[in-house]
Amino acid sequence: MIDITDAVKSLRPNTDWAMIDNDIENIIWHTEGVEPLTTAEVQAEVARLERAAVDAEVERVAALESASAKLAALGLDEVEVAAVMGVGR
Repeated sequence: MIDITDAVKSLRPNTDWAMIDNDIENIIWHTEGVEPLTTAEVQAEVARLERAAVDAEVERVAALESASAKLAALGLDEVEVAAVMGVGR
């Protein structure tokens, strides 16, 4: 699950900061010259990161299904495909 901390790290990488009470408005920047974040920016980044995580999982599952189909097309049976794919480990 993506949270505020993940979004802040994504939006302001390589910065040093602390947040009080998980409140975006209460971020203390220890790195000089960092532009503060707005609640809207952080919320948008949380949503973007969540979408990216879902998209990555969809791509992972599609790649596994594609690999499985290719192995089956080579003549492997279900047990052999499962063994090659590491299913059941």
